[in-house]
Amino acid sequence: MRFGTNVVSPMPLSLPRRRLVTLGVVGTAALALTFEEVSAQTIESRHWQGTVAMTRQPEHLVANTQAEWRSLWSRVGAAPPDVFEPGRMNAVGIFLGRRASEGYSVNVLSTTRRRDRIVVVFEERMPPDIMMAQRASPAPRPIAGGGGFGGPAAGFAPPGTGASLAPSAVPARPVGQPTSPWAIVLINRADLPISVEQRLFR
Repeated sequence: MRFGTNVVSPMPLSLPRRRLVTLGVVGTAALALTFEEVSAQTIESRHWQGTVAMTRQPEHLVANTQAEWRSLWSRVGAAPPDVFEPGRMNAVGIFLGRRASEGYSVNVLSTTRRRDRIVVVFEERMPPDIMMAQRASPAPRPIAGGGGFGGPAAGFAPPGTGASLAPSAVPARPVGQPTSPWAIVLINRADLPISVEQRLFR
């Protein structure tokens, strides 16, 4: 009987220990996430936006010089504001490309420092009926081999893939004037590289 007792007694003692280790791992992961969020520092910036740009191509551009600042505004088709200071400021141009109707815009969500870079986060706003339809439909599966956000034309489908997509559940709506939404963000720093991220609407 003593032999049987010795074999059975260690089992209950080891079970709580395993639970404690699991909780410790979860707690460490949550702490790391919280630290990442807290470590993001808001950067002073201002931005302009509109719905009709001269360029109809989707792209994200960073301007470091006066010539590049003027080039951003030439894509809009407007004279650049006389506020850019080379060596002290950077600017980001976000161009969504051609959209078939009105109701689309660029919504700049944040400009923050994350570790060794500045990150500009934006989302594309759409007509309310399209946004409601997307909210009701299930999230699409990721495309194999797709890249992340931050590069030119980030968040857009590769050329030639549109024909293979299934019809969307977006309700029919009158087609208005085509638009090409844009935003230009002026950042009061020039000492760090810049990334652009698109947050998908939820």
